[in-house]
Amino acid sequence: MKIFNDIFNYFEYKKNESNFRVGFFAENKFVFEYLKPYILNKLKKQKILILSFEELSFKPDNKTIVYTFHTNFFRQLVFLTLKLKYLYSSTPDLNQTIFKKSKLSNCKYIYLQHSPASLTMIYRSDAFDAFDAVQTIHTYQFNEMQEIITKKNLKSRAFKGRYLFLDKILKSKNNSNLDLLIAPSWNSNFYKLNCHIILNELLLKNKINYEIRPHPMSLKADEVSLENFKKLNIKYNISNEFNLNNYKYLISDWSGIYIEFAILTKRKALLINTPKKILNKDYTNFSQTPIEIDLRNIFGKTFEVNELEKLVFEIKKKKSEFSDKSAISEAELIQKYIKEIFYDVRENDSLNILYELKK
Repeated sequence: MKIFNDIFNYFEYKKNESNFRVGFFAENKFVFEYLKPYILNKLKKQKILILSFEELSFKPDNKTIVYTFHTNFFRQLVFLTLKLKYLYSSTPDLNQTIFKKSKLSNCKYIYLQHSPASLTMIYRSDAFDAFDAVQTIHTYQFNEMQEIITKKNLKSRAFKGRYLFLDKILKSKNNSNLDLLIAPSWNSNFYKLNCHIILNELLLKNKINYEIRPHPMSLKADEVSLENFKKLNIKYNISNEFNLNNYKYLISDWSGIYIEFAILTKRKALLINTPKKILNKDYTNFSQTPIEIDLRNIFGKTFEVNELEKLVFEIKKKKSEFSDKSAISEAELIQKYIKEIFYDVRENDSLNILYELKK
């Protein structure tokens, strides 16, 4: 049935494509949540076409059309025959996967960030080379992208933009009674080292309510499974409508979520020194230190893998010995770095770069 649905969708898509100048590629539900604020911004002024590989919980209206493709043949065909003016995406590796540039038009491809992490360490070396423009949400990413462009003599452009995803979370309601979230990165050996099992035992013993949020890639790569969580009686959260602002404490390892947590709550995360998530071994050749390394002991407090008991004790201590004075001091330090590093661009992020791309 998938192939027949894709055939129908492809011809419907080609029939309506000329009515749209701007499109978004929201690969899956996870990425769509990051793109949604930008889509809603664009809808204020023009119609939007959305391409996806998963069914999205987004109600199309007379200004939007969503086309979902399930087979790789039609996924690639859609990209190769694209005739839009601009396509926004938060999926890297353009031209390295079935996500390819059009053979039939001079469409401009613009990358929007779905993480505050570095552009050099956790992405492949050519992840952004084929994009016409790449959004950067803080000084680290901007410097990295400028250096990538210079080193490779790319025609791409880096532009500064506000991280709208966090604005959406700030406006959402707190509906959780849990103290703690565990949110590790993928490809960091967190599950291989049994950190989730050890933490589960320690947290239950100390009566600390928590839930774990596995990265979608951890599930896809079989690092862990939801069945595994169920067997261990571990409560998990894989909802797309997720509010990081619900939690007082965060345990992570090398995920950029610890930076988001600091921005939202003005509190430090508790970070486990698992092996770094590295997809580009040449990241040390760049002059800019990745932000997740540089801010690790400013936006977080670190613990070795054999110090998980000490980590849980830290949470217990924070709960019982809460100090307004220390919390204010921590918040002031975090806010200082946020103001210095992150871009607070309130306008539609892409307006200036679109003007430049027309030249």
